[in-house]
Amino acid sequence: PLLEWLRSPIVYSESFSTATQLRELTQHYFNPKSCIHHYLHMAEGNFRTYLQKEEVRAKKYFYVLRPLLACDWIKENNTMAPTEFQILVDTQVKDSALKQEIENLLARKIAGEELNESPKIQLINDFLEQKLAYYSTFVQSLEKQVPPDTERLNELFKYTLKEAWQ
Repeated sequence: PLLEWLRSPIVYSESFSTATQLRELTQHYFNPKSCIHHYLHMAEGNFRTYLQKEEVRAKKYFYVLRPLLACDWIKENNTMAPTEFQILVDTQVKDSALKQEIENLLARKIAGEELNESPKIQLINDFLEQKLAYYSTFVQSLEKQVPPDTERLNELFKYTLKEAWQ
């Protein structure tokens, strides 16, 4: 979540240099296995909670699509996924029929219909089930990474305290 927050195009306030310095350090602390596991867990929980009924809210599909597309991005690029959903759709969804269904969902969301319930979209549900199964196995195949040295983060923490209290 912190790595995602640091990459967000929306910045409400940055009073000190901490966020900028953290962004520079992220390359040393990015762990693809941890990130995929995080996104997979998020997608599994949301799929189980929201997409098992016959009638679902359009909005809930995004709660599962985004984390799974983020897994695809990480697997393909070995970097944190962008926060912008449209970039993930444009780069990770290859099937044109699936992409059209996702675009239809986006149009419904923009039109304010995201809370309306409608019959589940089987094409999207099938895609999500396939991705969930795939990443449940894939994440186990990734090598465990040695935790990086945290000395840089410790120094940044000390610097942040000094900067904030001056």
